[in-house]
Amino acid sequence: MRDLTNIKIAVDFDGTIVEHDYPEIGKEKLFAFITLRELQKRGALLILWTIRTGTELDEAVEYC
Repeated sequence: MRDLTNIKIAVDFDGTIVEHDYPEIGKEKLFAFITLRELQKRGALLILWTIRTGTELDEAVEYC
């Protein structure tokens, strides 16, 4: 298993983690969270990259 310590990955929310349904939160994309959790387990720092602000951003963070 490869160590990903010191690797930073910016992940878009709408269209990558969930189906694009902005400003609503779409359905989870297949394998999105499984993949992201595995990257974290290997040491990667994940950054939520989104145009969402305010309440919409809070909702996306809560969803994640």
